[in-house]
Amino acid sequence: MSDSAWRIYLGEIPHPPEGSFWVSFESDPKMRKTKANIYGRCLPCIQNLYEQLQQGKQIIALGNAFNCWKVTAIVGDIDEALALLGEFEHRFPGGQVYGKFGSGRADAATRVVVFHGESAAERDSLAEALRQCLKSLTISEPVQISRGCAVLYHDLLGDWQEWQPMTPLKYPENAAMLLEKVKGILYRSAV
Repeated sequence: MSDSAWRIYLGEIPHPPEGSFWVSFESDPKMRKTKANIYGRCLPCIQNLYEQLQQGKQIIALGNAFNCWKVTAIVGDIDEALALLGEFEHRFPGGQVYGKFGSGRADAATRVVVFHGESAAERDSLAEALRQCLKSLTISEPVQISRGCAVLYHDLLGDWQEWQPMTPLKYPENAAMLLEKVKGILYRSAV
């Protein structure tokens, strides 16, 4: 595939594009990376956490969660999200990119564009590319970086910036609550 044929492909955008929704995007029109990660990376990682919580572990082996990154740009609305993806497609053709855009909150005043990375080098490269695209579009919000499952693990391990491959529980009192939450996630994924 030549650079001129490189594109970012979108999943289905809801109509009207309001409320809580996520739209996947990927440089592969069949979104193979996104689909493969659901069952080959994300669910096994969540299952790993579930098993450790069930066993009462006081130190969590993060596995893939330690090298899973979200590089996020905050935009005003879906039009700005699409403009950002278009700018990225134009300025940085080539390679594999994937992520999602939208919001998990129906009442959110903004939307986010989230690129996923699987290494620190990929995270840094995506962050720099997004900064350049945002600047070109005159969007002044800073690029935000976090670990992929920071929201899931935070109540147990604390600030993701302090995590190590083997991270002791910072809030063991939250283990039972998180176990039930993870159990629900795994149950819904099987339905």
